[in-house]
Amino acid sequence: MLPAKRAKTDMDADGGRLRMLEEELQQIQAEVEPIEVKRSNQSRAEAITYRPTYRAVLAKNGYLVRKTLGNGSYSKVKLAFSLSKSKAFVAVKIVDRNKAPRDFQTKFLPRELDIWPGLRHPNIIKVLDAFDDGRRVYMILEYAENGDVLRYIQKVGALAENLAKGWTWQLCDAVRYLHDLNITHRDLKLENLLLDKSFSIKLCDFGFVKGDCLQSMSQTYCGSKSYAAPEILRGEPYDPKKADMWAVGVILYIFVTGKMPFDESRGNTGVLEEQKRLEFPWQKYKKVIILLMLSFDLAVEGRNNHHSQHHHHHHHHHRHHSRDKGAERQIVQSQATAPAATFNPMPAQ
Repeated sequence: MLPAKRAKTDMDADGGRLRMLEEELQQIQAEVEPIEVKRSNQSRAEAITYRPTYRAVLAKNGYLVRKTLGNGSYSKVKLAFSLSKSKAFVAVKIVDRNKAPRDFQTKFLPRELDIWPGLRHPNIIKVLDAFDDGRRVYMILEYAENGDVLRYIQKVGALAENLAKGWTWQLCDAVRYLHDLNITHRDLKLENLLLDKSFSIKLCDFGFVKGDCLQSMSQTYCGSKSYAAPEILRGEPYDPKKADMWAVGVILYIFVTGKMPFDESRGNTGVLEEQKRLEFPWQKYKKVIILLMLSFDLAVEGRNNHHSQHHHHHHHHHRHHSRDKGAERQIVQSQATAPAATFNPMPAQ
């Protein structure tokens, strides 16, 4: 049977909306903001220097900003609609060089821009593009429309067994992929686990990423105290891969209990004390934990057997492609239903 043809009126409506968006894009490209005002003492005249706004810079690259998704001290994330390429929503991370600390610009930002764009895994947010206008760095990212896991758990509490198992599998597979490439994330937490339209995990924010992990121990004490391994809290050199796995354990605890295991408001010493005396309710959750560990171990063993028979691995520079294409993946839907994507870019807010 031939697919049904779209009604002409629907196509005309889409074309009309697209033309309106393109007109808006053209208008925003001319948007400027003042950056310097010079006053003459003699004539009292003002000489004002202008530069394109961040919206104008993005518009010139084909991205139409719609609203703010998040703000930080020196960066912000915007929702934008891509008119020149995918005709779809993207997230745009914008870093302001004038506000960012010097060590971040010289050490951490270059690592993020070098490593993240080359990662290819179904549970890691893709970097679609990156560019710089001299003052700001722009990272065009895959958009995960269902927010982050922190907000999800704050809303629904402890996860059902199947959902906890599916999300843990996806998180562990993404971390396994990074560690196989000797890359560590170093900031694993619920806020950095996004949910796409099918409620699958998407790991994001590689601001503390580190490559060549076998070369030396880490001495950068980054990440959130609640997810930090004891050696990080004690200010000791640490193995970044083991620190990632500690954070995965904290995330798993939150998945199955709906609670944070440690109170970071008590500071490093307080969290260390809580780590020593933490009592996990094994009798209540041991079945879930065992199922989670077994399901991931069996999947990894099956993948390793598959690749021992069909060994091939290709990577060039940092273009890393996931090796789990043949692995069966359990995608678990949440109780919520994700709406189907339609061509309906919202007006700017």
